[in-house]
Amino acid sequence: MSNITHPRNPDQITEEWMDYAFSERGISKSGTISNIKVEPLGPHVKGLLSSMCRVKITYETKQLALPSSVVIKFPPVIEERRNFGNKWRVFQRELMFYREIATRSPIRLPNCYFTVMDEAKNDFLIMMEDAGGWTPGDQVDGLTINQTKSAVTAISKFHGYWWDSEELGNLNWMPEENLSSIYLFNESWKDFSEEHKQVLSSQDIAAGNLIAQSGQKIHDLSFISPRTIIHYDFRADNMMFNEQDEILVVDWQTALRSLGAFDVVRAVCGSHHGVLERVHHREFLGMWYEGLLESGVKNFSIEEAWRDYRLSIILSAYVPVAAHHFLSHEGSHGISILQAMIKRIFYAIHECDTLELLS
Repeated sequence: MSNITHPRNPDQITEEWMDYAFSERGISKSGTISNIKVEPLGPHVKGLLSSMCRVKITYETKQLALPSSVVIKFPPVIEERRNFGNKWRVFQRELMFYREIATRSPIRLPNCYFTVMDEAKNDFLIMMEDAGGWTPGDQVDGLTINQTKSAVTAISKFHGYWWDSEELGNLNWMPEENLSSIYLFNESWKDFSEEHKQVLSSQDIAAGNLIAQSGQKIHDLSFISPRTIIHYDFRADNMMFNEQDEILVVDWQTALRSLGAFDVVRAVCGSHHGVLERVHHREFLGMWYEGLLESGVKNFSIEEAWRDYRLSIILSAYVPVAAHHFLSHEGSHGISILQAMIKRIFYAIHECDTLELLS
């Protein structure tokens, strides 16, 4: 198939193309696949910036070493989301992540089988391992204590591997920061706080007002510590767990070179199911810090980690402000996700005295 046409949506996936993709990557020999069935992933899996499907595969002969199904990601169907993804190059980011980063990951990620990127048309696809046997996390219900510990432990290994690495400077396809989010918060906070005033307390609104006025200070603080690769959207909906609460991390569209503590905050402050006191934040941070030390990180103190953690709580407040437009149109579940983030993040802002950093 010298002039192969790659599918642009689930309806265009064929046995011939699947056979080509598998043989091209050396997964199986040409002619091995006899039949496929394309189906949605299910109601619990909804990508805001992607469209996904499961492909079940039947082979000519029984092949124990070959996957019985795969998951394929495409750009989102909704044009507004596709345009948003194009603007921030999230499709290219995830594809390059799987091509250049994932194979060296010290934590469990889905195996990637095949990737295609058409830069001219901003079309892409990623074929990866079907993790249907793992249980997805739920942002609204939140993570259990064991799941949160598993998430923090895993991401510390990932951060430690890439901590202050000379290779980071060569990853030009991966942004250093979402700096525009600082200014987006300033522009959007007033309307956001009015729209969600039933969730925000007067103390929350005062905190948001200060954050909106402190963009330059936050920007300067963000560049004090060493960089690493972060997931950025490291929350329950992008985590999957087995029966032992071991974690598999999915959806690397928003990967950045930034503060490692930000991922810890997204998992702990944004996704843990209960209200956490300051001592619990210090405990989870300590787990992450110990993981960094075990990975060989030096010249980074626990108090510097605590500063970054508190700063990252402030930075995480940008997330619901930036995402509320998308989530508000996702029905009751999207609104529940948004409200859960708002309540947890602003509680952490006060509990950890984060606004001291802005004085």
